[in-house]
Amino acid sequence: MKQIFVANPKGGCGKTTLATQLASYFASEGIQVALLDHDRQQSSLDWLKARPDSCAPIVPIAAFRGDNAALEKFDYLIHDMPAGCEVDDIRRHCLGPCKLVIPMLASPTDIKAGVRFLMALNRSDWVAQSQVDIAMVANRVRTNTNYYKVLSAFLEQVNMPLVASIRDTQNYIRAMDNGVSIFDLPRSRVSSDLKQWQPLLQWLQAQTETELETA
Repeated sequence: MKQIFVANPKGGCGKTTLATQLASYFASEGIQVALLDHDRQQSSLDWLKARPDSCAPIVPIAAFRGDNAALEKFDYLIHDMPAGCEVDDIRRHCLGPCKLVIPMLASPTDIKAGVRFLMALNRSDWVAQSQVDIAMVANRVRTNTNYYKVLSAFLEQVNMPLVASIRDTQNYIRAMDNGVSIFDLPRSRVSSDLKQWQPLLQWLQAQTETELETA
């Protein structure tokens, strides 16, 4: 069982979009996936309710209500963490080695919030002692803006990798409204977007040293 947490204490940075896209990708690969919604707003669960029966199945779990029974039967657990989450919230739900994806927007407010979260991660004894792989994703990117240049400069200074940059496009909004993802849409419509996801998907599926030792 593999666990992926999508987390950032800052609201509105695209955590649910990333979590639902990831769940949809793995489901489309024939993998048993559970999408755990830790937010009482239930955005991930609402997306799943709108998901057409023709799409690959994803199991919804209302984690904010403590509904987390029999998680070990899934191949992948995708955790959509709420705004305001802290490192201890991730630790409490982590069942072993995991990967943490941190979406970041190119705005001064989001960068400041990201700095505080990264500092908390760096101070955490649990992170230092556990098998947590951490990576950043630049989300809703518009590369021709000054704010993106500021974000890029910030990410070059931190000791965590930037594994992907996801462009700002209506494709995600339309997909979310219909309970689908770009991985469910015709490739001719989303070919540029699919390419941007490849580095993140490769990073998520790469085995850690611990996994290789125990394989």
